[in-house]
Amino acid sequence: IPTAVPQVSYIVGVNGQQVGPCDWNQLKELVQQGQLTQQTYVWTQGMAQWDLAGNIGELQPLFNF
Repeated sequence: IPTAVPQVSYIVGVNGQQVGPCDWNQLKELVQQGQLTQQTYVWTQGMAQWDLAGNIGELQPLFNF
């Protein structure tokens, strides 16, 4: 059963640059390229400040493969 792709839009801090906004598939690509880890800072609308991707519940499935 295919699962629905989460509808997210995050800005990712990569090598001191802001990348994005990135949707789920783009985030997945960044994980596969090693540019997005649980230690990478991310931000999305509604967040008070940047936070580590590992602290964002809805991003956890990206790191569980």
